[in-house]
Amino acid sequence: MKNKFFDFINNTIKIENLDRFAVIIGKNPSLNARSPVLWNAAFKAYNLNYAMVPIDVDLGNLEIVLRLLQQDKKCIGGAITIPYKSNVLNWLGESASEEAKNIKAINCIYRNKEGVFEGTNTDGEASLVAFKNKFGEFKNKRVMIMGSGGAGKAVIAYFTKELNNFNLYLTSRNKSYLNSDKKPKNIVWVDWQKKSLILNTIDVLINCTSIGFDRQTDITPLEDGDIRLLKKQSIVYDIIYNPKKTLLLNLAKKNDLKIINGSEMNLLQAVLAFKYVVSTVDKKINPEKAMREIVKSQ
Repeated sequence: MKNKFFDFINNTIKIENLDRFAVIIGKNPSLNARSPVLWNAAFKAYNLNYAMVPIDVDLGNLEIVLRLLQQDKKCIGGAITIPYKSNVLNWLGESASEEAKNIKAINCIYRNKEGVFEGTNTDGEASLVAFKNKFGEFKNKRVMIMGSGGAGKAVIAYFTKELNNFNLYLTSRNKSYLNSDKKPKNIVWVDWQKKSLILNTIDVLINCTSIGFDRQTDITPLEDGDIRLLKKQSIVYDIIYNPKKTLLLNLAKKNDLKIINGSEMNLLQAVLAFKYVVSTVDKKINPEKAMREIVKSQ
């Protein structure tokens, strides 16, 4: 029997012969999402007849698709990607974790004991762990985050916890977050057009915008002249993982700055999200080894 949600998505998927399936929902995850590769490697490692499939959906059909997926008992949950992390949070309402409510974005949905979708956000924790694993503690550093979308809010939430008061600077093209009741109180807001004026004081620069991702690989949130303003010991962190080296990171490398991309963050958020989703089936499954092997082979 044809799944009802098939009529409301923009891509073709094959799930008929699967025991269960997970999803990654976004505008067009079928084009570039890495999560299906990672999740499917873990499913294979445990000999599960499961798969993660991409769901391309327009905003107008998003809630219909979510509702129909919740009704489909073969769907165990999955990942939420751009640009719907906030939309799915609103749809879940009180079924979202407190962390996700504070961040105002969801990147993972999973079934609770009653079989109803709940949601959380694993982006922020993954971003922090990936950074600290490579560069260690940074409590006395000045950090500037560019972007306050779903991923940006997650990164802000976790990095704020690690920093002394007012050592985190935020700049964003979208100023709506400025008026949010959930915005952190101990950060310094910087106008997007004036961000270059404080770069010489910044120790860690984090790009959480989509500039440089997917079809925007030829643009960067900072030009070469801006990058040169950073301290020579500064670190540039771009949470984008595709491409592995954005134009921003290439410019930073050219100027002999330390860099880190979003690959490790993407891996770790997938590990955490997988555990949330698959724990309803088997709490003993640990996907990290299989996922890391896939990353190394690419």
